[in-house]
Amino acid sequence: MTVSNAAGWIVHKFGGSSVADADCFRRVAAILAERPAGRLAVVLSACKGVTDTLLDVVHAAAEGRDTATALDALRRQHAEIAQELLPAAGANGFLLAFDQDLDALRAALATARAARRAEQATLDVVAGYGELWSTRLFSEFFAAQALRPGAVRWFDARDVLV
Repeated sequence: MTVSNAAGWIVHKFGGSSVADADCFRRVAAILAERPAGRLAVVLSACKGVTDTLLDVVHAAAEGRDTATALDALRRQHAEIAQELLPAAGANGFLLAFDQDLDALRAALATARAARRAEQATLDVVAGYGELWSTRLFSEFFAAQALRPGAVRWFDARDVLV
């Protein structure tokens, strides 16, 4: 989806299927690279299936079931994309931040496990990690493709939206 407004911004929204894997990330970058120079904003969903997996993990924790297997699979999925798209240092930096997010996720899951319920607030917070991961990954990849240094900036939606 593409939207423009009076301030001259062009906003592109890409869903999960558009960022399912490294080839999809490349296609999104190619679409954006074809745009004329100007004020461009990009909104990405989580990679295909990630939000559903994250929500399932919260419910699994609340029911006392295994969550490690799904979290490991999410890490592998994102590591594969990062390693294909980014230089080694960039992929390592992405995975370091990813692992910090996993630590925070595990803490939220421990709370759900202890309470034996999946609170809506926990579901909301956990579901948002997929978008954080896809946008961090894409912004780093797209910034490396940009013709102008500093032309690409990542914003954490939690800091700009209420």
